[in-house]
Amino acid sequence: MQQISTTESYRSRQGTQREYECVLVLRPSMNKTAIGELITRFQRIFETNGGRLQAVDNWGVRTLAYPIARHKQGIYVYVRFLGGSAMVQELERNLRIFDEVVRFLTVRVDEDVDPSARPSELTDELLEAATESAPDPVELERARIEAERAAEAERRAAEAAAAAEAADGDREPSEGPVGDDNEQPATPTEEEG
Repeated sequence: MQQISTTESYRSRQGTQREYECVLVLRPSMNKTAIGELITRFQRIFETNGGRLQAVDNWGVRTLAYPIARHKQGIYVYVRFLGGSAMVQELERNLRIFDEVVRFLTVRVDEDVDPSARPSELTDELLEAATESAPDPVELERARIEAERAAEAERRAAEAAAAAEAADGDREPSEGPVGDDNEQPATPTEEEG
């Protein structure tokens, strides 16, 4: 079997690395365990290729500007890492293979980074938090507007019912028929006349 040789950048051979950021758009149907497994795969890729995961942040479900692979929403995950160009090539190759990844973008942030000068910000709590997907803010806003509209409609219905009840209260039947012959004509008083 033929072994594939990877070319290393000149800077990665000097003992320095580059810092990269990668934003992934994942399928909206992914659950917490699937996102956790994907992050674990990333960690393995970084470890085997001499890189280091610096930070992971789950930005939650967002509505896409246009449908991608028949998805109107996606889970955005931000990843920051240190590594060489060979590691980025391997990461992007794997991202193309993963069915869960709809889109990704990797950007070089800094060159000549001393790995010992930039400690990793990852903790178990941050990794656990990265698996949680927040709801889409657009959907939350829509739900809030719908709730306000429903409350307004309910308030208007209550006001209409109260007005109808008050109108019914003004029309209470009198004790005798209207225009009864027993009524005394009003006599004018001295002040009126």
